[in-house]
Amino acid sequence: MTMRPYLLASDLDGTLIPTHRSAQGLREVAELVDAFQANQQLLLAYVTGRHLSLAQAGIEEVGLPSPDWYVCDVGTSVYRRKNGDFEPDETYRQAMRAAYGGLVGDDIRHAIGTVAGMELQEEDKQAEFKVSYYTRGRPEPLVDTVQSRLGKACVNLNLVASYDPVAERGLLDVLPAGIAKDYAVRYLQRQSGVDEQHLVYAGDSGNDRAAMLAGYPAIVVGNADDALKKDLVTESAPRGLADQIYFAEHASARGVLEGLRHFGALKR
Repeated sequence: MTMRPYLLASDLDGTLIPTHRSAQGLREVAELVDAFQANQQLLLAYVTGRHLSLAQAGIEEVGLPSPDWYVCDVGTSVYRRKNGDFEPDETYRQAMRAAYGGLVGDDIRHAIGTVAGMELQEEDKQAEFKVSYYTRGRPEPLVDTVQSRLGKACVNLNLVASYDPVAERGLLDVLPAGIAKDYAVRYLQRQSGVDEQHLVYAGDSGNDRAAMLAGYPAIVVGNADDALKKDLVTESAPRGLADQIYFAEHASARGVLEGLRHFGALKR
């Protein structure tokens, strides 16, 4: 692969894809795309909770360019571009299988059982290495309950909580142990050969938290969850990461553009 100086690894919904498909929001996406096209040395990865087909539909809807990689299902699947199409990264898939410890979705659903205020997401939002739930209100109060039930079943897994302010409901993803978006982003950095300080991550919600605290330059778009912003301020300082996290004034695509210029990844 030809070395390129920067890699943008970005969440989609609420970050590159505006929450509301207003004319202004779509103009801002087009402005960002123009900046991408003027900077051919920028690699691009979409890091999303969506499945591959839904991610592809989302970028087509708003006019985002095809990326070099897709990271889907909250960091549990990676697809690389090859001959104009995208194929699963089998090395990454084997790593997920090992981290899952031989479990399948039914094992996890059985261990968790029924929890008041929580319900399984639709079948098309489940994945090979991800079990996903909706919660009434914010998901954080339910994390200890779910973790306790997994512990009683001797199941070691990672819980990733986020909040959808538009639908006003929480999202709780059950992932292989030690896996979230940060794991996938580190994998992409190694695969791309991009220097750590030239990989920029952008996001807006709780499932972006681990990647934002992984040590890479990070853009928090203006419309990000307020609880996430407060948490990042609290957690970044003792880790020496305060200067690595940029809180954009603008929302969504324009906030990403603002952050990329701040970190020098795009021409001003």
